[in-house]
Amino acid sequence: MRAGGLRSVAASGAAACLVLAAGAVAAPAAPAPVAAGAGAEGSGTVVVRGLAFPEGRAMRLGFVGCQNIYDRAPETPQAMIGVGPGAAPAGERSLRYDLAGGNAVGALSFVSSVALTESAGLTAYAADGTTGVVYAGYQEPADRRTGLVWFGRADVVVPAGTWTRIEATDLTYSWSKWDMHAQAPVPVAAGTRPAPVGTLADMVVRHRGDGAGFVMTGLGCDGHEFAMDALHLDTAGTATTYDLEGLATSTRMLAPPVRRVVAGQDLDLGGTLVDSTGAPLSGVTMMLESRAAGSSTWEVAQVVDVDGTSPSVAVAPVTGTTYRWRFADRPMAEGSVSAPFTVQVVGGVSADLVGTGTERAITGAVTPAAPGSEAVLWRLDDGAWRRVATAAVGPLGGYRFDLPADAAGRWSVTLPAAPGRLEGRSPWLTVAGASTPEASPSPSATQSPTKSPSQSPTRSPSTSSTPSATASPTKSASAWATASPTKSPTASSSPSSSSSASASAGQSASGSASPSAGADTSTP
Repeated sequence: MRAGGLRSVAASGAAACLVLAAGAVAAPAAPAPVAAGAGAEGSGTVVVRGLAFPEGRAMRLGFVGCQNIYDRAPETPQAMIGVGPGAAPAGERSLRYDLAGGNAVGALSFVSSVALTESAGLTAYAADGTTGVVYAGYQEPADRRTGLVWFGRADVVVPAGTWTRIEATDLTYSWSKWDMHAQAPVPVAAGTRPAPVGTLADMVVRHRGDGAGFVMTGLGCDGHEFAMDALHLDTAGTATTYDLEGLATSTRMLAPPVRRVVAGQDLDLGGTLVDSTGAPLSGVTMMLESRAAGSSTWEVAQVVDVDGTSPSVAVAPVTGTTYRWRFADRPMAEGSVSAPFTVQVVGGVSADLVGTGTERAITGAVTPAAPGSEAVLWRLDDGAWRRVATAAVGPLGGYRFDLPADAAGRWSVTLPAAPGRLEGRSPWLTVAGASTPEASPSPSATQSPTKSPSQSPTRSPSTSSTPSATASPTKSASAWATASPTKSPTASSSPSSSSSASASAGQSASGSASPSAGADTSTP
C-alpha cells in the first residue's frame, strides 16, 4: 500500500537508476544517469531535486538483485516523492519506492580509495519494516586495470515505523571475487581457503593495499514500501549528505503591455510553469490570484489545469487589481509564485444625447455602478470647459442631465476618481449649432468606444498630437486637442470619443488636467 500524498517523479514513472555492468570499478559502464541539477558536490549538504543528482560518481541511485548483484527480477522501479514520513532526516521530503520483491534500490557510490572511505549509506523508513542488502566492492592492487573485483554482501533490516541509519562501513561482508566483464564469480580452485569475511577495512589490510571500490545500499527485497533520505558519503576527506527533495519550480506571468483598462474591460493573463531545467510541468494545476487595491489579502481568482502549455485566464477588473500566478507546494514539487502584475482601472462613462428641440438631455451609465457617487456635467463655453451640474449615480449606475434650451455646443461627463479607480470621462457630445474646432484629439487606440448619439451628428476629431500634461493655456478653440473639462488637458484627461483608458489618478484643478469639483471653468 502506497502512502498518501505521494507523486511520481517523472511522467514516464521510471526511476533513473544505475546498474552495475561489465567494466572496472573505477569506470563502470552504465546507462546514462539523470541530468545534473543539484550543484557541485563537496563537504556539506547537497539538495537533490527529484532524481537530479550532481554529475560525478560520488552518489547515484543503484538497482540490484537481492541475492546476486546482477540477477535482477524484471521490474521498472518507480520513484515517488513525499513529505516525511514524520520528520525527514534532511529537509522535508524523502524518496520512496514500492518494489515487487527480489530487487533492491538505494544509494550507490563509487570511490577511488576504499581505505579513505569513512562512511557510506543512507537513512531509511518503512511503516511495516523492510529488508535489504548492502554490496561492497574492492579491487586489490594486484588486479588494477582488470575486471576482477572483490564483492562483499551483507543483509540489512529496517525495523517498522522508525527512521534507521544504515552504515555500510560498519558491516561485515561475505566476500567473493568476481569478473565484472563476464558478470560472474571467478572459479575457486580446489583446496582454496574459504571465502573471506570482514569489513571493507579488513580487505585493505588482508590484501596489503588500497584500491578503488563501491558501496551499494539497497532496500525493498521483501516488497515492502520504504522511504530513504540523507544519503551520505565520507571519502578522501570530503563528507557529503544528500537531501532528497521535490522538484524546484519557476512560475512566470505572461501579461500584455497594457496596464490601464476601462472598468470591465477584458484582459488576458497567461502563465508558465517549469522545473529547474526549464522543462514545462504537466498534470498539475496553477492558481491565478488577485488582490484588490488597498487590500493585503490574496484571493484565488481561478484554478487552471497545466498540460505542458501556457494557461491563460481572461479577467475584467472593475477596480485597481494586482494579479499573480501561484503553484502550490506539494509532495512532488516545491511551490513558486510569479512576479505581481498590477492593472489600473479607469471608470467607464457612457453618454448619449436624447430628446429633440429644447427638451434635450444627456443620459448614460458609469462602470462600476458606484451608486451614490456624483457624475459631473461639463460644457465647452467660449474655448473653456465650464462645470455645469452634478447628478447622483443611481443604483444601477445610471445618471441623467437635462440640458437648457440653449444647449448648442460641446458637452462631456466625468466620474471623479475614487479609491482603486482612476477618473473616467465620457466621449464629448456636440449639440447641433455648435462651432466645431478644427484641431480636436483623435480617439486613443486604447480607449473603449462608446456609442455616439444618433440624434445629433458629431464631427470626427482631427489627427492632432497627443495632448501634453504641460500644454500652455490658450483661448484659441483650435487648441482643443490640449483641452479638458478643467485646466490644461493631458492625454489622460481630455474628453474624447470614448472612456479613456489613459486617465491618471489623483489629479486636481490646481496644477493638473483633471476636472475639479471646485473649479467652474478652465482654459483649454
